[in-house]
Amino acid sequence: MASLQGILNIDVSYPGIQVKVELIVMQDYLSHMEVGVRAACDNYLSLEEKKAKGQDPDEYSYIYRIAEDEIPRIIRMPFLVSIYTLFENSVNQLLKYAQDKEEKGLGLKDINANSLPSKFNKYMDHVLGYDFKFDPKTMSSLSEIIKLRNCIAHANGNLESLSKNKANEIINMEKGGIDITVVSNQLDVSYDYLCGSMEIISSALKDVMSYMEERYGFY
Repeated sequence: MASLQGILNIDVSYPGIQVKVELIVMQDYLSHMEVGVRAACDNYLSLEEKKAKGQDPDEYSYIYRIAEDEIPRIIRMPFLVSIYTLFENSVNQLLKYAQDKEEKGLGLKDINANSLPSKFNKYMDHVLGYDFKFDPKTMSSLSEIIKLRNCIAHANGNLESLSKNKANEIINMEKGGIDITVVSNQLDVSYDYLCGSMEIISSALKDVMSYMEERYGFY
């Protein structure tokens, strides 16, 4: 869990203060997500079973599939978008602060790269002169998260709404052992994958903030 302790001598405009709070809130919410999922499923079943009372069980068997598969999927998927958005917005704010601190004319928007994480690395290296960048393992994980995030944000997890190449990328991710499933062209993101993704972005943000706090004399 992120902590504000240890950065008492700090510029109050430093966005890392707010980023650390957002990490705490997101991690806490995630830790309780499965309890909420189970409660939503139980409430749904309770209501639907009352409606179906006296009917042939075959007539309403579909409600158990919805409770088992669809409700968890509906709740979990958007959270991956939130996880990546937290990372993207946080780094954008941190690098804008660094631009002002270092008195650099070039902003992040002036940098060309094939992905936003690559742009972050390029800006920190070539413009800010940082001896820091997100490592290859983090970059690879972020690339996976971005592909899934885009599928959810732009197609609500429906692979049929993606180009063939993008849909195949996600199918190959599942085949490669990523903790997601694709059933009837619908993406499902597991709770374990959400936890792993949260840990990746949390670690990445803590690393860049630690570097900045040392560079600018925060303690």
